[in-house]
Amino acid sequence: MATMDHSIKVILLGLLLAGTSMSYGQDSKTYRVLFLGNSVFYYHGGLYSPFEGFCNEAGLDYKAVSQRNTPPNSLGVEFLDYGRIPVNLPEIAADSKIHDLISSGNYDFVILEARRSGFLIPDDAKFPNRRSKSIPYEQNIDALSSLHRTIVQAGGQTVLYMHPGIHTNADIKHPLAQIYKSLHSDLKKIEIDGRKHEVILVPAMLLWLDALKHYGVEGWYADAAHGNALARYSSACMLYTYITGRDPRKNEFNRLTEMTGSWEIIPEKVDSLADAEDEMWIKDQVWLYYSTRPR
Repeated sequence: MATMDHSIKVILLGLLLAGTSMSYGQDSKTYRVLFLGNSVFYYHGGLYSPFEGFCNEAGLDYKAVSQRNTPPNSLGVEFLDYGRIPVNLPEIAADSKIHDLISSGNYDFVILEARRSGFLIPDDAKFPNRRSKSIPYEQNIDALSSLHRTIVQAGGQTVLYMHPGIHTNADIKHPLAQIYKSLHSDLKKIEIDGRKHEVILVPAMLLWLDALKHYGVEGWYADAAHGNALARYSSACMLYTYITGRDPRKNEFNRLTEMTGSWEIIPEKVDSLADAEDEMWIKDQVWLYYSTRPR
């Protein structure tokens, strides 16, 4: 009887240890992530390298892929040499080459963004620096739905990234966020091959709006439309968190990526790191958004 009790204890201990190992074990799969966008993802070294940095630090193998043309120094990022994509969703969705890029790349995730804010906000809603006429919501959601269908049928998951936009239009960020939330909700209702599919909404626009209050324009933006290295680090952190579901506060990655506009190395900035206080603020804020996201 004692021998049987001992055997049971050994079995139970083995199961417990196995469960612990599985809980903390590393994911050995390689994931491919297509960033479908222009300078929002590409500017001065882009989001690719810090996104991969967060993943590598967590023991995850995520490969960032860009549709852009190969720069002189690609930081190991895969480029598809398609070039710039159109500036509005209907034109993107109408391009068969973009659908071919999505279908042929074996992507686990494809990151989309809704392009210029002027295309999203109705014409009768006035705001400064409007550069384009509005495109009706129905046309935008139809375009996103077409891209979403291609992504799902290719075996991937759609990620909708809230483009932070230019800092001079801070007053329209919350209305824009409402439009993104509607697009997200409507995409999730679409049935593809007999079922609905989850869509990840990444609220980078709201994170950057918080950062403007915390750091000011000079501390966050490199120019009117693009964030500095710390801002890009924050977006990469948010994408890492929302795509993997991992807590960024447990991730020690803190390297900043800063290159020239033509992706040339800046020697004195190769080893740039985020300050501990900045790193903590970003990771805390990202986790606050993720842990309170709609379910």
